[in-house]
Amino acid sequence: KTKVLTYRMAHLIQGLNTPPQAILGLTFTNKAAAEMRKRLGALVGTKQAAKTTLSTFHSFCLRVLREEIHHLGFTKNFSLYDEGDVVRMAKVIARDLLEREGDLPSLAPTLSLISKARSKGLDSSLITDSNEWHQNFTRTLFDRLQEGFRAYNALDFDSLLTETVRLFEKHPEVLQRYQQRFQYVMIDEYQDTNPIQYRLAELLTDRSRNLCVVGDDDQSIYGWRGAEVKNILNFD
Repeated sequence: KTKVLTYRMAHLIQGLNTPPQAILGLTFTNKAAAEMRKRLGALVGTKQAAKTTLSTFHSFCLRVLREEIHHLGFTKNFSLYDEGDVVRMAKVIARDLLEREGDLPSLAPTLSLISKARSKGLDSSLITDSNEWHQNFTRTLFDRLQEGFRAYNALDFDSLLTETVRLFEKHPEVLQRYQQRFQYVMIDEYQDTNPIQYRLAELLTDRSRNLCVVGDDDQSIYGWRGAEVKNILNFD
């Protein structure tokens, strides 16, 4: 699958004289992005390959937000929280919400619900759970976490995607610049995209209508984190 993408990129650059800067290749791991760049370099030369943007979804969004996040009320030097940072902040908020001084119950199910909601681009009001108390608690924790991120000028890995989509949706003039820059968008392992990644690709290619994806529906392994195989099965 990766060979298909790299040969298409090489054809665009060498056969159609497409500026390499107009190509955006997205994948899911840094290893896969590096492999893509290595293969493209062998075809068109390392200098040309270096001009293309080949990265993970998260790295691409981080790059966009470092330049544009001031539109959303953050500063460009925002901190990037890891999972441990988020859990610690969630525990502080939960202790306040539950008014407990002793050990807190595990927040893993709650944070899992929040992560799935974000992967689908949902706001707190659309989070559902069979336990009504837990549903309401999760919604409140979700909102308080968002407030916490803003207060500390910080994002976590899920936020990189959701905030980039929000940026593009709320500020069409910013989106237009990236649409003009990246005329050819290509995605590897498309079967593993979740709704927020699907929306990002949709926004970036709304003008050019040039989206090329590769994937294998039999290899979809990220359903537990919100990936939807229907994205590739329904690809038109």
